[in-house]
Amino acid sequence: MVIKSLARFFGRRPKDTAATTASPAAPPAGMPTTPARPGDAAGVLITWESELRAIAAEASAWTVETGGDLFGRWQVNPTVFLATKAGPKAQRNNAHFRLDVDYLRDLSEPLATHWALRYFGDWHSHHRLGLSEPSSGDRRRIRQLGSRNQFPGMAEIIVTTEGSHYRPIVRVHPWFYDLSVEDEPTTLRVKVLPGCSPIRQALVASGKFPEQSLRAWEGVPLQRVRLSDCGDPPSLEEEQADVDATTRERTLSHLADALKQASGGPIEQHATAFGHILVARIEEPNHVAFAIDGKWPMSVLEVHRLDRNAGTTTPISTRDGLMAPDVAGIVEVFRAAKSSERT
Repeated sequence: MVIKSLARFFGRRPKDTAATTASPAAPPAGMPTTPARPGDAAGVLITWESELRAIAAEASAWTVETGGDLFGRWQVNPTVFLATKAGPKAQRNNAHFRLDVDYLRDLSEPLATHWALRYFGDWHSHHRLGLSEPSSGDRRRIRQLGSRNQFPGMAEIIVTTEGSHYRPIVRVHPWFYDLSVEDEPTTLRVKVLPGCSPIRQALVASGKFPEQSLRAWEGVPLQRVRLSDCGDPPSLEEEQADVDATTRERTLSHLADALKQASGGPIEQHATAFGHILVARIEEPNHVAFAIDGKWPMSVLEVHRLDRNAGTTTPISTRDGLMAPDVAGIVEVFRAAKSSERT
């Protein structure tokens, strides 16, 4: 917890804006697209338990085949940040599933632009086919799709269910396609990170893609998920030290853009030992400063009103649990401070 961080930071030089002003962090250079060599994937797919449970929730909701898309970043290992539901025009029956390609395009663009994610495969169920591996049709489709998009590698997850229709066990079978050769797909091991994917967290906080029911994963416990032929639920990796830099940088960039729009002026960004300080101007000499934890989920630690002429800082109360991904919530705090300044 940061105590009086803003007062100390700005108390040293309250009028010296130039000395503390920084340009917004540049977004990371282009989104990762493909591994340097597909074989470097080393047979491991990385994801969060939220994405396995999201797949299980959607697969359990249908008695016919269903599916969705896999979005993530692929450098050494394919890493799934978001497993989605299919779009409204998806076709489903007892032995066939076809994605809603128009919806996939609509979803792909903002996820690429805002979060540096790309589509690199899909998941679908084989409820009645009894297949835990890609069918011949699946293999043709993936290879055609990969060739059309010049992907050297793609992933596919086949889902099967067993047991109770109302509370089935959902088996997740991941496959890797090395599209640089004509080999058959090979199985992937799965490294499961605990909790919710940071991208899913950010989308929930922002209210984006309501049609995706982004919190539905919470209704299916991990105990109902199995990986391939394992008899027990997936084991989770130890808690990670932090979320990747690209996700944190994109989150901060979205917040700075929103505050710039709300304030009508440039946003100061200051790197600190605990994370970041963002400063938005109300009306000279008054500003609002947000102290944000550098670690995910980038909690808002303090908010202060700054008077740069007087050299004073005054704390502003906010609701508990405010985080940088909740852009609308932070902008609301700024607007309330701006409104109170004028009354």
